[in-house]
Amino acid sequence: MEQPKLSEEYLTEASFFKIFDEEDFLFNNNHVKNEVIEGQSINHPMLEQSLFEHVTFSECDFEKLDLTDVIFKNCDLSNCHLNNSSIFRVKFVGCKMMGTDFTGSYFNNVQFENCLLDFANLNELTFKGASFAESSLKDVSFNDNKLGQVKFTDCDLNEMMILNTKLKGIDLSSCRFEKIEIDEFGLRGLKINREQAAFFAMMYLGVRI
Repeated sequence: MEQPKLSEEYLTEASFFKIFDEEDFLFNNNHVKNEVIEGQSINHPMLEQSLFEHVTFSECDFEKLDLTDVIFKNCDLSNCHLNNSSIFRVKFVGCKMMGTDFTGSYFNNVQFENCLLDFANLNELTFKGASFAESSLKDVSFNDNKLGQVKFTDCDLNEMMILNTKLKGIDLSSCRFEKIEIDEFGLRGLKINREQAAFFAMMYLGVRI
């Protein structure tokens, strides 16, 4: 996984609202911390080589968001609309993204570590490298996706819905769930552990192991 190309020591401390000073909504080489951004709607904002720490984005609509070489630490992006975004070399650490809508976005080298993504919409995505580690994806909708180099490690996937998404080569064996919905198309080539195999055998074949 390629890391964000970001030199924190060269960043300038700034407010996110600085983005409105630029005609094309470009925000780069900045460090934003301890800020609350509420109810903002920006079409195609571009955030580059920046660090966000303890920042809350409340009910924001950033359709066609362009993120490149950005790190979010302990931020809250819950219920934000980030549809049709392009996300490249971006890292989310300890972030809350409950109900966040990423529908139609492109993920390239995107990392989620210790994040809360419950009820998020991760539909119609194209992945060219993404990892989910020690994160909660309960009740997440993960449908109609094209996966490339996607990794799940020690995640909670309870009540997750995965439909019309080819999971060949994807390893869920370290993850946990009591219930999950995956169609037969998705199950082909999926790597799971014995307990998970028993769940799917019962679900699709009525076989108890």
